[in-house]
Order: sequence, then structure tokens, then C-alpha cells
Amino acid sequence: MDITNYLIGLLTGVSVTTFFIGKEWYKYYTKYTIQQKQLDRVLKLNDKIKKLKNYSPAETSNMNVGV
Repeated sequence: MDITNYLIGLLTGVSVTTFFIGKEWYKYYTKYTIQQKQLDRVLKLNDKIKKLKNYSPAETSNMNVGV
């Protein structure tokens, strides 16, 4: 009976630990992917701004900036 209780306790402890570690990993993963998407958007916008600076004022009046 003692070995059964030990195994049940061990399994429960491992399961709870795995749950909390997985929860933290998921939180880190979602934060990282959101930050990566935001960085990609900023870099794309920065490229558009650089391209618009290279055009003459007459050409930029006809362009849609996406605002």
C-alpha cells in the first residue's frame, strides 16, 4: 500500500510540475510571437517611409500610404 501511495504522489507531483512549466512556456511563446509580429510591422512601415522619402513630392501625392 505504501508503494502505491508513493507512486500516486510521484505521478501527481510530476503532472502538476509539468502543467506549470508548460503554462510558463506557453506564456513566453505567445509573448515572443506577438513581439515578433509587431517588430515585422514596424520594419515594414519603416521600409515604406524610406521609399516615400526617395520619391519626389509630385509622386507621393498620388500614393496611398495605408493610413
